[in-house]
Amino acid sequence: MKKNYTVLFILLFSASITGGLALDGVVEYSMLFGYGMATIFLLLAGYAQGRRSKKTE
Repeated sequence: MKKNYTVLFILLFSASITGGLALDGVVEYSMLFGYGMATIFLLLAGYAQGRRSKKTE
């Protein structure tokens, strides 16, 4: 079974935005942290997909 890390990183992308929104009233910079983590996870998803498509060529 092949592992698809792209799906994992996209789920973490959406979870980090949701977590940032949920903690907006509790933690002062939660939205900034959530969007920062979301950007990192989105870049990692693109990197994982690029490596996966390179292996299948």
